[in-house]
Amino acid sequence: MSFRTYGILALVALLLSVYTLSHSSKFHIVDEVSLFAVTESLVLRGEVDTNAIAWTQWVNSPGEVLGAFGVDDEVYSKKGPAPAFLAAPWYWLLRLLARLDIEVGLLQGTLLWNGFVTAATAALLWLTGLRLGYRDRTAGLLALLFGLCTIAWPYANQFLGEPLSAFSLLLCFYGLLSWLRTGNALWTLAAGTGAGLAVATVAAHGVAVALLVLYGIAGAWRTTSRQGANPFSASGARLGGWMGALLGFVLPLVVAGGLLLWYNQMRFGHPFETGYHFDSGEGFSTPLWQGLWGLLASPYRGVFWFTPLFIASVAAWPAFTRRHRLEGVATAAVSLALILLYSLWWMWWAGFAWGPRFLTPLAPFWALWLAPWADQVTAALRGEGPGLARRRPRLRALGARGWTLLALAALSFLVQLSAVTVNWVNYEIYLRSIYPTDWENPLAYGPPAQALGDLLHSPVVGQWELMRDNLIANTDLAWLWSDGNIQWMLALFGTAVLLTTLFAYGQWWWSPGQEGDLCGLPSAPVRWLAVLLPVLLAAVWLVEVGRNPHYGEPGKAYRAIVQEICRMADGDEALVTVAPFAYQIPMNWLGGECESGLPIFGYAANSMEFPEANRVLEQVLQRYNRVWFVTGGLPANDPENTVERWLADHAYKANDSWYDDFRLLDYATPRLLDSAPYSPLNITVVGSGTSQITLLSARVPTLARAGRVLPVEIKYRLHDGNQYDLRWFVQLLRPEGYAAAL
Repeated sequence: MSFRTYGILALVALLLSVYTLSHSSKFHIVDEVSLFAVTESLVLRGEVDTNAIAWTQWVNSPGEVLGAFGVDDEVYSKKGPAPAFLAAPWYWLLRLLARLDIEVGLLQGTLLWNGFVTAATAALLWLTGLRLGYRDRTAGLLALLFGLCTIAWPYANQFLGEPLSAFSLLLCFYGLLSWLRTGNALWTLAAGTGAGLAVATVAAHGVAVALLVLYGIAGAWRTTSRQGANPFSASGARLGGWMGALLGFVLPLVVAGGLLLWYNQMRFGHPFETGYHFDSGEGFSTPLWQGLWGLLASPYRGVFWFTPLFIASVAAWPAFTRRHRLEGVATAAVSLALILLYSLWWMWWAGFAWGPRFLTPLAPFWALWLAPWADQVTAALRGEGPGLARRRPRLRALGARGWTLLALAALSFLVQLSAVTVNWVNYEIYLRSIYPTDWENPLAYGPPAQALGDLLHSPVVGQWELMRDNLIANTDLAWLWSDGNIQWMLALFGTAVLLTTLFAYGQWWWSPGQEGDLCGLPSAPVRWLAVLLPVLLAAVWLVEVGRNPHYGEPGKAYRAIVQEICRMADGDEALVTVAPFAYQIPMNWLGGECESGLPIFGYAANSMEFPEANRVLEQVLQRYNRVWFVTGGLPANDPENTVERWLADHAYKANDSWYDDFRLLDYATPRLLDSAPYSPLNITVVGSGTSQITLLSARVPTLARAGRVLPVEIKYRLHDGNQYDLRWFVQLLRPEGYAAAL
């Protein structure tokens, strides 16, 4: 392990430790649920639907509708597929552990994924700084500032696409930069991969990719001109190199674009249909000045309120551009393009979010602009410079720029710390009580706190108010529950790992070594132990957070239902739910408990009022032999539960059991009777207090399987009016003549 490699790994270990220890282990907004549902469907069943949260299609505001009905009436996410698809191997690994009888919450574990993505982005930012000619410690400082002092930290703990957007756009830039500096066309393959991932995450990022392509062309032009060659008359060798570079960039972009078009065609029947509801008002319809003010300066979403460090980034940009003219202009152009683009978006504030969520992909570039100032800070803190006999900190050498950078970094760290300590969603809900939505125009769902006079209502201030009022009740830390329960093992072990990785990175940063020189660093086994500690922390975290009552208690309520279903499941059934406030429980445990991937159709009580739900459930009854039905918080036979009424009319109920406030019903489907003939009966009976009844015929499947529902269909005729309920008793008889089931 080289000096540089150890430094990068130590940084990644430190960031992963911070992200894991500060994680909530919960969803914050429904956007995350939509992406996770795609990952879950992909791994468990090879599908990409989000039927598990179908109830989100019938909500108050178009901004809350996280998908659309496909050509088959099933629900599909409108989010770009790349984040969900790339998280699938991680979900699969977690499920493999769960299938080994290791209690792992698949939802909770998958939520750690973006921590890895953000830590990888920090490492890539380090390499970008090196490519621009900065020293390891300067590049390492930039990576640390990005990872802990920008909005990248809170979004590392959420299952959204912004962390992957940040990584992919930086990868595209780094690949083109490396190609221009080395002339190796293989780097354009990395750039094209980043471009493809960016477009497959957010199609609108094609604008940023186009600007980065212009940067690559301008850089190649400049290089050719400096070499004294005519750019218009390329030699055969140069032309071949350019063609190889072009092919390397275009190939992954074409593959990603082709897969994205196929993905859209498969879901919605058209390659350019994404699931966004442009006909309902979604689109680029905000007045430009309003969006610009909101994203840049408003207390509600202004980027400089949520990351004060970016004030230094803007101030340092001229110095960065003087050293790296093309890179400074290119990153500024990408920043300006995305700011203008999202300023026009109808929901520029991104709904419930922490700060300007849509600008998160710009964080690596704005951290990179700090390189000249960070270089000065590094030299001053390490006492580096000509004519120095000893290396020791020279605080006077920090100057105004250095002190400004450190002060804004400290302030930004505190802002991000507040975001991960208490649940920012709580303050967003509070703001809606101050600035209520005009439901005559549901597209105007927010935004509050626009004017500078509303600064005290800014979420940046609100986080500290939540901590002051009741830190425990508003906690967003997985090791500190809202009932005051502290997971001491996780808290103590996590703190020990955090301090160890912090010491490891600090020791590397302050050591006298350079690349190829390990002076001042511990032995190889100790170095490897330090960088692998976050893996142990993640393992402890997974075990400890699984006990959170938010995901149910083993053997009780919904958890008991999940265990019962998986005990009896054989791969030929579906799960229909009317428990929209407990969807996280089956998402967390069902994939690990059940051997087969059980399809979930999550509805609200009134969902059968909509034709799409009717058509989907009709397909379910034709495709599966058995349907499990779960309700939560509803009485039996609730007249408002349209889903239960529909199943009563179209399927065959056998079992009906309560598990605390949840209820499990077991239905057979008409599919089991498709080949069963009717047996004539012609039996006339007279019940007590009822009119005469003639049993005409009946049919049952030819095969009865233990543990499965046996549907029975009886046709009868009432000869006169009847004022009483008819109660049918059906027995399954053994050959000996006594009842096997009633």
